[in-house]
Amino acid sequence: MDKREKLVKELEAVVGKDFVVYRPEDLIAFEYDGSVDKALPMAVVLPSSTQEVSGVVRIAHHHDLPITARGAGTGLSGGAIAEYGGLVIALTRMKNILEIDHQNMLAVVEPGVVNIDLTHAVEKYGLYFAPDPSSQKVCTIGGNVAENSGGPHCLAYGVTTNHVLGMEVVLADGSTQWFGGKNREVNGYDLRGVVVGSEGTLAISTKIVVRLLKLPESI
Repeated sequence: MDKREKLVKELEAVVGKDFVVYRPEDLIAFEYDGSVDKALPMAVVLPSSTQEVSGVVRIAHHHDLPITARGAGTGLSGGAIAEYGGLVIALTRMKNILEIDHQNMLAVVEPGVVNIDLTHAVEKYGLYFAPDPSSQKVCTIGGNVAENSGGPHCLAYGVTTNHVLGMEVVLADGSTQWFGGKNREVNGYDLRGVVVGSEGTLAISTKIVVRLLKLPESI
């Protein structure tokens, strides 16, 4: 068994055989995003939970492999491109809205939740999620956080960083940490603000607490 096969077996033990992509003809779908750059990863892993993300990152850390976090792949800056090869961790299976607190106007979501789906889920409470990239029908909240995405609403309400209260993240060694939380203000350094817009180079978000706004009476 060569090094690549051994790695694939380790990854399959964490996420299951159906959620590790490693054949060259299958990897082509993950070599690009909305930008003009291309790069082929060694393998793509599709975890379904924080624990699985942590397990995959620990394996990558053990093998000294670069990691690229990926959402829907709609970004225009190359943030989802595996420039140095290694592993791509695609978070699109983590698509649950875990909590909607309409009274406090916030929601807790997994990174694979599609942007517009969150707004649809909270419209019945007279709320919406303000950041609205042009790709909001397909882009994910995790990708919005990684890229600090904007959109027309952001001219009035600010970009993604202004609407993220906290996040659970997996660090480079596979450990898990919370930055921020459900409160508007948190004591200490604003590590949440540092991670937003870092394109997955500092940590991978696995749960995100977002601020919701009231739907305007008219447009």
